[in-house]
Amino acid sequence: MTLEPGHLVERVAERLRGIGGLTTPPPPPERPIRATPDPTAPAAPSPLDEAAAGSETAAAQPIADAAVAPNDETAHTPGFSPETMLARVVADAPPGIARAAAELAQQRPGEALAPLAPLELEALERAGLVVGRKLRTRISEEFRVTVGTIMRSLKTSYTPGRGAGNLLMVTSSRPGEGKSFTALNLAGSIAQHTQREVLLVDMDAKQHSLSDQLGLGDRDGLIDLAANSAMRIEDTVVRTAIPTLSFLPVGTRRGEMADTGEATVARPMTSLIERLGRRFPNHLVILDAPPCLSTSDPSTIASFVGQIVLVVEAERTQKSEVLASLDLIKACQTVTLMLNKIRVTTSYTFGAYHYFGTYS
Repeated sequence: MTLEPGHLVERVAERLRGIGGLTTPPPPPERPIRATPDPTAPAAPSPLDEAAAGSETAAAQPIADAAVAPNDETAHTPGFSPETMLARVVADAPPGIARAAAELAQQRPGEALAPLAPLELEALERAGLVVGRKLRTRISEEFRVTVGTIMRSLKTSYTPGRGAGNLLMVTSSRPGEGKSFTALNLAGSIAQHTQREVLLVDMDAKQHSLSDQLGLGDRDGLIDLAANSAMRIEDTVVRTAIPTLSFLPVGTRRGEMADTGEATVARPMTSLIERLGRRFPNHLVILDAPPCLSTSDPSTIASFVGQIVLVVEAERTQKSEVLASLDLIKACQTVTLMLNKIRVTTSYTFGAYHYFGTYS
């Protein structure tokens, strides 16, 4: 007798249920009786609508808050701190964001110096400024004549490439010829008697520098900007009592160079000089550079500035020293020689007629 397949399957299933090897399937649910829908009753939300509403709510929550904000359990965990959370964010962030976050973590509150009030005129005069009172003295008149010569040779604004028109370097052959005195008074005279904004930059990392004389030896400045490209130039510039004159100190890292025996400013200085010219395109940036025969800085920077003023001390600097200095800075096409510390032996000079009036 041949058994039907369906009959054999049913018998095997019954035997399995008897020994507990097969569970009885639950009965199918009864189909509800559909009632006639009421057109005036509000429609119940469907599962799709509820899912969409839930996704909108989740999208409205900031992802950053969910990833960074600590929950109650994390906040009470021993050893938890904002630094720990920042480290987690840095570890999971892309390289660019991680680098910026790491630099932010290294900055400590209160580490930066507070902004200074504008330098008073008395402080500038103690450092050697003699043209600040707008009085017609012999020295102030001589500087005004020199300013006229310089301004006729200067370009009106920054020009890209080497030889930027708004960059002027003041240097000398040897120390003690009066280049810092000249740079300060040129900057003060131009700022007062022209319509040009002036930024005076101290590049001479020596003892008793112009920054020290102005009481700014402990302020961040040029050397710090060269060593840390993340610093802002605006945070190091100091205003003065002359509205159109600002000053950039030499910086606080001169001690590190003294320990290594290096007498020049930090590198890369040429890129920083170009950066100053681009950042202040309508300013005249005057660089108080070291002497030509003392460091290589003037020779290195010569091709990046539009004009150089070489200060020569009368009756002291030798002709061979002047020629050697001119050879070092020949990359600059415009060089003006300024003779300093001249002994006046004639009455035909500025101030001989005691003219105390002024037009500006």
